[in-house]
Amino acid sequence: MQPKPIIKRRCNLTSRVCTAIFGVILGGSVQAGTYPERPISLIVPYTAGGPTDVLARAIGEGLAKELKQAVVVENTPGAGGIIGQSKLVRAAPDGYTLLLGNVGTLAANASVYKDLPYNNLEDFTPIASVGDAPQILSARIDFPAKDLDSFAAYAKANAASMNFGDAGVGSGAFLGAVLLNATLGINVGAVHYRGAAQATADVMAGHIDYTVESSSTAVSSIASGKVKGLAVLSPERVSVLPDVPSAGESSYKNLNYTIWNMVVVKKGVPEEITQKLNVALNHVLAQPDLMARYQKMGLTVPSESHRSLAGSRKLLTDDIARWRQLLRDAGIKPE
Repeated sequence: MQPKPIIKRRCNLTSRVCTAIFGVILGGSVQAGTYPERPISLIVPYTAGGPTDVLARAIGEGLAKELKQAVVVENTPGAGGIIGQSKLVRAAPDGYTLLLGNVGTLAANASVYKDLPYNNLEDFTPIASVGDAPQILSARIDFPAKDLDSFAAYAKANAASMNFGDAGVGSGAFLGAVLLNATLGINVGAVHYRGAAQATADVMAGHIDYTVESSSTAVSSIASGKVKGLAVLSPERVSVLPDVPSAGESSYKNLNYTIWNMVVVKKGVPEEITQKLNVALNHVLAQPDLMARYQKMGLTVPSESHRSLAGSRKLLTDDIARWRQLLRDAGIKPE
């Protein structure tokens, strides 16, 4: 009669071992159920004070309330967003490190740089597009133009002595200026900065001629009286800058440049966590206080499709291909 208890004890031991192994294998899913249990980092691949940073802090505040955890914005500028995105690649795929990128860092950079240390489609998982920003052609206050047509006429005659500022090759301002060069038939040279705020500061100081900036920062820079808003690069004016004419009012009616901004995580984050983040971000974007802030900055909430997991990935995939063609047509070769 002795063998029975021994067999029972062995079975219990085996059961406990199997349960432990099964728990390790499904560790990510078990942890996802209680996510997040500690603060979350939100990487911004630009300096503080720029349009991406301003948006990130608004999104971060709302996300912290939704997830009941602190969201810490980490400015990691340099190399047109590459340094910040490389930091995400090195992070653990646990959902505690997010990144807010835009059409420049996430889509166009794939065609601007030859040897990126990551692949935007293979190494990142898009969570949601979180803000669409109309772009503004902002010039030094004494620039001899008042709208897009007069800017084009002046630039065609003086391009060799002009310059524009951007936040690095591949940044939103860089892409906007490239589009202007191509659309207007001009060839103005670039001055690269570590962040958009620095470029705008030098426009204010009169050190450079112009930049292309987000409506979110153009509101304050134009209100300062040190920057002249020449054109909204879209068919219509924006309510926060009612005195700035649109491209739709000029001879270049088809010029339309609006930047999308997207939250991504490292590939490999458990699906349960990516879904939870997507739901949380959509709740944030539906809050009246955030929508009011967006209105003041001239931003719009993306379409429902672009706010979904599948739709944001399609947006990224499509725009990588779109910018590859646009940059190729503009004669921009990968560096």
